[in-house]
Amino acid sequence: MKGYGLLFAVVSGAGLFAMAVPNAVSQVPGLGESFFSAPESAVYQGPKEAVPVEVALNEFDSALAAHDVAKMEAAGVTRASAKLWERFFRDNPRATVTDRCPISALSVSEDTASWTCTETATIISEGKPRAFAHVIRFTFSRSNGTWMVADRQ
Repeated sequence: MKGYGLLFAVVSGAGLFAMAVPNAVSQVPGLGESFFSAPESAVYQGPKEAVPVEVALNEFDSALAAHDVAKMEAAGVTRASAKLWERFFRDNPRATVTDRCPISALSVSEDTASWTCTETATIISEGKPRAFAHVIRFTFSRSNGTWMVADRQ
């Protein structure tokens, strides 16, 4: 009889994620099969790959929330893109921009990753908050073990 166990939980700005997998103990490295069986790995990349990408996203999102263009560049945003953000924040000093990125929309392949998210920008127009949501796609790259934002469309 297969048992289910909570393998891990991750808390972040993007939410709380938990993964229950069949017979979790036998799938822990060193105690049995590979970390995830084939069906689970197709849906979720596992903490070894997902968590560092999520850290890179959180660094970008923290810089975005703080309107800190220098930190956005440090997270991997190009100088040209940073200048656009700088202008946006100058024109909209009370703006908020948030990303909602479901873990199921993350795809990791060796040293690249992509994550489809919903971005919501709220600006003040005519004294009232106006929210605009749209789908964006982050592309990440890993260099020397560190994940960075490579592109955002």
